[in-house]
Amino acid sequence: MMVEVLYLLIFAGVLFFTGVTLFGVMLSIGVSFLFILAFGMFAMFIKMLPWLLVIMLGIWLLKKFAH
Repeated sequence: MMVEVLYLLIFAGVLFFTGVTLFGVMLSIGVSFLFILAFGMFAMFIKMLPWLLVIMLGIWLLKKFAH
């Protein structure tokens, strides 16, 4: 739900500044897609952060006690 609202706000904001033309609509779709893609990757990073920390700890322990 929040992602859709964010997409609509970005789309409307870019459309407000570029105007309602074919170029403006295409630019709004492109910019909105890029922002949603970036926010999605950030959210996935936050979601996977505990597992990444466990993997980093495991590698550190393996390197420390393997020799």
